[in-house]
Amino acid sequence: MKKIFLTLCSVFVALFFWYYLGAKAILKDDSNSFSKLQCVSYAPFAKDESPFLFDKGLVISEEQVRNDLKLLSKYTTCIRTYSTVGLEMIPKIAREFNLQMLMGAWVSSDEKQTKDEISTLIKLVNENPEIVKAVIVGNEVLLRGDISDKKLYEYIQEVKTALPNVKVTYADVWEFWLKHPSIKEVTDFVTIHILPYWEDDPMNIDESIKHLADVRHEVEQILGTSNILIGETGWPSEGRMREDALPSKINQAKFVRDFVSLAQEKNWNYNIIEAFDQPWKRVSEGAVGGFWGLFDKDRLDKNVFSGDVSNFPNYKYLAFGSLVLILAFSLLLRNKDISTKKIFLFSFINTLFAILYMLQVEQYNIIARNYLEFSWAFVVLLTQIFVYYFMLSYIIKEKRTDVIPSILFYLASFIAFILTMNLAFNGRYENFEIYGFIILAISFIWLYKNQYSKLNFGKFEKVLALVLVIGSIITIYNETFLNIFSNIWVILALAFAYILNKGTNKNISLCDLKELGIYTLVFAGIFFAFKYGFVSNKALAIQCNLNSASLSCEIKDFMGAAVYFGYIGFVTILVAVIAFITNKKSYSLIALFFSVGSLILTNTFLGSISFLLAVYLLTKDETKSLN
Repeated sequence: MKKIFLTLCSVFVALFFWYYLGAKAILKDDSNSFSKLQCVSYAPFAKDESPFLFDKGLVISEEQVRNDLKLLSKYTTCIRTYSTVGLEMIPKIAREFNLQMLMGAWVSSDEKQTKDEISTLIKLVNENPEIVKAVIVGNEVLLRGDISDKKLYEYIQEVKTALPNVKVTYADVWEFWLKHPSIKEVTDFVTIHILPYWEDDPMNIDESIKHLADVRHEVEQILGTSNILIGETGWPSEGRMREDALPSKINQAKFVRDFVSLAQEKNWNYNIIEAFDQPWKRVSEGAVGGFWGLFDKDRLDKNVFSGDVSNFPNYKYLAFGSLVLILAFSLLLRNKDISTKKIFLFSFINTLFAILYMLQVEQYNIIARNYLEFSWAFVVLLTQIFVYYFMLSYIIKEKRTDVIPSILFYLASFIAFILTMNLAFNGRYENFEIYGFIILAISFIWLYKNQYSKLNFGKFEKVLALVLVIGSIITIYNETFLNIFSNIWVILALAFAYILNKGTNKNISLCDLKELGIYTLVFAGIFFAFKYGFVSNKALAIQCNLNSASLSCEIKDFMGAAVYFGYIGFVTILVAVIAFITNKKSYSLIALFFSVGSLILTNTFLGSISFLLAVYLLTKDETKSLN
């Protein structure tokens, strides 16, 4: 009866947790809704489309655009676009629904593409003058460093000359207007982007509106004009936390409702980013990039404008998943004659892990966007479910002589290492996969307690522990202590580092790693100098935008493409495999060199794997496996 009673208690606690999280912890509609937004950013791409597919023959469906604008016309009187080429049908359809446009031309370092954009813009405005409120020549061009402010000035002047009766502006993050105030001389008004989440010093949701108002006031004072359009503002509904700025459905609705209310009070001109979630943005901006829409990728209402909002609207499915896990693992108690204390501990762990596991499933459901990421999620979740099982089995064993299979610990440690390196060296767009790793950390610390001496780890594990500590320090530095998700991840990474270090043979000290450490530090120094002195050198980037014919600019462009498309990582893993096959120290050092470079140049996933392989090869003579 005790087993049944405590199992039912587990079920009740889990169901209550999900019910509270999904049905009770919500933003209630205060009925302070608004009629229509002034303007909304619109990109016509469906969930499997992106602007990068135009070169591969993508043709935007007029029916899709018509359906989109029909929906948007119920919520706004204006749309902002960012490009013209391939989207020529938008003005015609916008007219059908009485929508005005802030029509944008995409300006980039590709001069031919930019010229095509500008000529198409001019043509479309001349054909649709009655619906064009203004044109926006370039979007965050100066932020990206694509061209100089002088060249941008020339493009804007060209459009002004061709369209003398149309208001012309340029759009960028507010700081870049302050850095390049001369642009105001050639524009009819100033268009600034204020995105509190993306600030260098991110704002939490409670401070975001005040920050936005302060920024707008500062720009008005410095540039000496009140003729300002807030060209982009909004809040993401999903994604990673930045310091204490948390993306969520509730926070998105709260931000938009509070902002529009203030904008109406202050009589500000504004545009909300954006109409629909754009999954293609997740490639360059991480998961958060795909969740700025007022509607989701399937054009379903996210209740941003009005209505109650829950961060877990699918809580019933998550509750069902936890229920299945609790009941399935409770079967392990059958025919087991164990103490009440063990039954209570079993039930507590089973409840906690069932909730954490479904939280991890939900996170992967949100952030995974392709087969590779779904495969990663499958491997991680499979590892976690096995550890979940072994932890519960261990609790009810009569004799605790055996421990969890070593392969699960190594696999979990390698995954934790990869994620820690991602967060340390490319963390801006990476996610904190904390929920399932809480399961792993609790389990391994519990299962290995008082048995560390039996692990008999070697140099390899010692290095992993040390690098995990270093990666954790870098992560805290990058994220600050304000980020609770970062703090939790660091604790989890340090838990793995603790086990790896605690289980290392006592005869191995840091002095034994001196040679490897020196090589690693030297390689890191080389690549940090290369990255910040050349690859990420903004002065050189501006110079190359003015004149890209030099050899240094060609090398810089090549390296930029190699980093962006992950070629550095592929080369690194190839070198590591060659080192493994040849089994020579010289090749292993070359693999270490490339892996350190890959990490620093942000090809962190393959760089982490290569680093693990290189360190193993350089320490394998004294590396011992788990017994």
